[in-house]
Amino acid sequence: MRLSAPYLAYVAAFGMIPFAVTFAIVGIDYRAALVSLALVPLREVFDNTIVLAFSNAVLATLVGVLAAVAIDSLSLRYQRPLALATVLPHTVPFVSAALIWYISLYGGGYGWFTYILHIQNDPLYSPATAMYGVILVSVWGSLTFPFIIIYATLRAIPKEVKENALMDGLPLSRYYGEIAIPMASKAILIAFIIELAFSFGAFDAPYVLTGGGPGYSTTTLGILTYEAVYSLGSYSGGALVSAAIAAMATIPAIALFRVLRANRPILPSVSISMPDWLFRGIVYALLAVILFFNVMPVYWMVLVALRPDIYDFTRPPIMYPRGFTARYFIQAAEGAVPYLVSSAVVSVTVGVIAVLLAAPAAYEVARGRAGRWLLPLSIYLYVLPPMSFVIPLYMFFAKLKLLNTWWALILSMPLFSVTYGLWIMNGYFLDLPRAYDEVGELFGIRNRFTRLIMPLSRPVLLSVFLLAVVGTWHALFYPLIFTATPYNFSFPPVGAQTVTIYAMTAIQESTIKWGLLASMALVAALPPMALDIIFLSMIAKGGPSGGLKFL
Repeated sequence: MRLSAPYLAYVAAFGMIPFAVTFAIVGIDYRAALVSLALVPLREVFDNTIVLAFSNAVLATLVGVLAAVAIDSLSLRYQRPLALATVLPHTVPFVSAALIWYISLYGGGYGWFTYILHIQNDPLYSPATAMYGVILVSVWGSLTFPFIIIYATLRAIPKEVKENALMDGLPLSRYYGEIAIPMASKAILIAFIIELAFSFGAFDAPYVLTGGGPGYSTTTLGILTYEAVYSLGSYSGGALVSAAIAAMATIPAIALFRVLRANRPILPSVSISMPDWLFRGIVYALLAVILFFNVMPVYWMVLVALRPDIYDFTRPPIMYPRGFTARYFIQAAEGAVPYLVSSAVVSVTVGVIAVLLAAPAAYEVARGRAGRWLLPLSIYLYVLPPMSFVIPLYMFFAKLKLLNTWWALILSMPLFSVTYGLWIMNGYFLDLPRAYDEVGELFGIRNRFTRLIMPLSRPVLLSVFLLAVVGTWHALFYPLIFTATPYNFSFPPVGAQTVTIYAMTAIQESTIKWGLLASMALVAALPPMALDIIFLSMIAKGGPSGGLKFL
């Protein structure tokens, strides 16, 4: 396990130990934790978390399956642009997504969404409807993850399977119902289970959209963890809520292990026979609806950011380009510079760390040179929400005076990227012929992993790097907890707030200036958009060139 030692040391220091300490804090100060939360309607917060988690997981997975099947049935030249349109929500940081929907849901007929559905009042301001708005935005921002996993799995099915099925006269409806979907059933369940585990720690969408309100109508356990520390000043209370989230996420984690061990299709085949023209008509109609609601918020963001604000408050809303001004975008870009620097430094560093730590460990796991327990441990740590580790890490960084520095983010945030990276790379290395190892040994090549295996693994290394960079760029919870001010361009660096925090300030500072709000969301979204174009092009090619193998 020589190559795995750095990986093990990292996940122990910033994953397993903080996780254990979280429960230890609760055990030491359990009564104080309960007292600090005495005035919080815990049953309502728990119910909110369950409703949001299951609604988001079910709907995001269902939409992901429909979109993946529809796009996979197209020719390759159409797949790439439509797949990119489908993953547009992934290119937009969740904070930016919340800001986009914040102005899209605006009541009184000013927002495009409320206008189309004839909603007279802003749903986010009513306790009866606020959760529906949060669920809508959560599904919009989450559906890309199931889509990518399922679409990558469908693209990895050998072309001969589909060609032989169609040559035998099997219509597309039966091919997908009886062959493709069962072959991708593990991917579908994996997507659902991971989405469910993530959603138990839901924070970004409800925090940015409603702050947990009105009242406690959209407060989740993730928000309560933050509020326990910053509003109630109770580490033990925050640790108690974090422990509850971790316990809840453990249930889908156990289910995930069972799914991964399955050696046969899990979902039953569905025999639905219909003419290809009818099947295509149905799935393409559904895809059109999905793409409209995927693309329209991003289009609205760009439109509002680059037009004079006199067109923002009109009935009906003007949904086509009219007038042009770059004033708000320039203002937002200039203000974002210190935040962009922090995001770029932290994201790229986390991407490099993820590759350097995960690759050798995944190789040893795939070759049987590391313990079999390392892969399930990594997957378990990956599916745990960040709240499971944050209280001990905050206390640790405070003691070392690393709060509000890049180091706090660089040390803590790779945990999710390295564990996810090991999972992906393990599948890739399992398929990498052992003949390469044998040739290296035959010719006496020293450092075979770095000189031979890593150059052969460029697709998966690049995929993990891009996923780590984009995921870190999107993050809000850790930057919100560990930072306080933007980078001040001094040395040693002080201040580490990221661009997601900058975008979030738009609601407090520019509620009426939609152009500035949209511009701040756009500035935060442009870099990950470019990276996702590269990533989707790799997946669309199918096979090993995408570097992704989850099963």
